[in-house]
Amino acid sequence: MVYKITDCFLEHPYRYSLTVRTDCNSERSLIVIQCNPSVACENKSDPTVGKVSIWAEESGFSEVVFLNLFSYISAQTTDLVGKSYEDLVGPKNDEILARHIKNGGLVVLAWGGDVPVPDSSYLRRLTEIKQLLDHAEITPNHVGTLSYGKYPRHGRMWNKGNRKLSVLDWGAIIA
Repeated sequence: MVYKITDCFLEHPYRYSLTVRTDCNSERSLIVIQCNPSVACENKSDPTVGKVSIWAEESGFSEVVFLNLFSYISAQTTDLVGKSYEDLVGPKNDEILARHIKNGGLVVLAWGGDVPVPDSSYLRRLTEIKQLLDHAEITPNHVGTLSYGKYPRHGRMWNKGNRKLSVLDWGAIIA
């Protein structure tokens, strides 16, 4: 199983998208929306990119596009604490999310329970993402069971026993 990073839209301190090609011989694309980007870029992968790319290849996807709720780059989620909502989201994030979603692909939400922003900011962002997906008539998915019963499981945790793709029930994560 091999994957290759083919594109990275990076404008420091933001990474808006990261695209990976797998060895799968298909035309299927997977869009994974995570919490925020790590330091992975066009010439540097990370454990999440690797784990998700392997899952994608095994599941018949030739391309993975990594997008984020918040586009501010941080290897440690604690680096996000205290930043304004606008700084966390990033000036081009919604535009890039909408463009990739419009291009098609199966959308999977995947950020786990470590969300380092105030609940009000998290719920605001979830509502915005839901509206964007609803507008595009896209029903999102998640992999494995929800973390803590209410967060889409992080891609690093798509382990044995938690690898099943399921349609997301928005009511389970927006309360």
